[in-house]
Amino acid sequence: MAKTEKVTLQGNRQWLYTAVPEGKLTTDIFKLQEIDVPEPGPGEVLFRNLYLNIMPGNRAYMMMPDVMQAGRPMTSLAVGEVVASNDPGFAQGDVVEAFAPWQDFAVMPAQALTKRDGGHPVEHYMGLLGQTGYTAYFGFLHAGQPRAGETVLVSAAAGGVGSLVVQLAKLSGCRVVGIAGGREKCAWLERELGIDATIDYKAGNLDGQLKETCPEGVDLFFDNVGGPVLEAALDAMKFGGRIILCGNASQYDSDQPMVGPKGVPLTVILKNLTMRGFPYGAYSQLFSEAERNLWKWVQEGRIKPFYHVIEGLEQAPDGLVALLNGSNRGMAMVRV
Repeated sequence: MAKTEKVTLQGNRQWLYTAVPEGKLTTDIFKLQEIDVPEPGPGEVLFRNLYLNIMPGNRAYMMMPDVMQAGRPMTSLAVGEVVASNDPGFAQGDVVEAFAPWQDFAVMPAQALTKRDGGHPVEHYMGLLGQTGYTAYFGFLHAGQPRAGETVLVSAAAGGVGSLVVQLAKLSGCRVVGIAGGREKCAWLERELGIDATIDYKAGNLDGQLKETCPEGVDLFFDNVGGPVLEAALDAMKFGGRIILCGNASQYDSDQPMVGPKGVPLTVILKNLTMRGFPYGAYSQLFSEAERNLWKWVQEGRIKPFYHVIEGLEQAPDGLVALLNGSNRGMAMVRV
């Protein structure tokens, strides 16, 4: 359950995003500074950040000036606790979710906040019962429409979305093959998630590994990374197979992403493939369904959330760089 404690309004650290990165992300484009704790105006809410989302998409946002501008605070999805409110819809102690700046305390208009029910440990609103969990749930179960007995291929299978998709695929009665970077991650997938087979893309010969692990082809590919992995998977798909495009993580941390992948559209046409993207927010009317089912499956022991928690706001830039280099197992977040 969410806990309310007396909040001392002293000190407000803030990370500035100072320059658009050239090439791979480094921590020197971030600057930590102290600012005053803001006062909420009419219709505004002051909240303390408890958790910040760390995901590959944070890097992609840096190339989108309409989302994130250099010289302004770094931002991402956050879960926090209301400290003071000038809006009747929010009260002290409420658990809220917002796209918020990387700082201890923030003020935002009430309409920019989403109130969570506070009935679960707060970290779950950043993980299983938040953007990461909902992306896996709706992307795989609703957009993917898995059927028992199918072969499901998941890229970035040890990551936040991927590790949950693996479990949802097993829950759906599918044979699951996961792609991850390094034998350690592959062993983790086999040990912790009971995945049927793994592919280490860092070992090379991706085409050969796909043929070995998916000799009859892939029915459903849930892709988090794009690039060469998507290119190789196109050849491994069965006739009439489905591809769910969730992310392009292999191309985010570069100022020269690859052109392609090869095989689009010709392979898609010849194999009668379906490629589908989805924004998880399009399913907002079904968020209560996702929360209810995901939590029920956790209580029944049928799925398990895995969290990679980075301790302290001061570690947030290092955590993002490490994530982009493949350090995490499960859903990554910063505990402020």
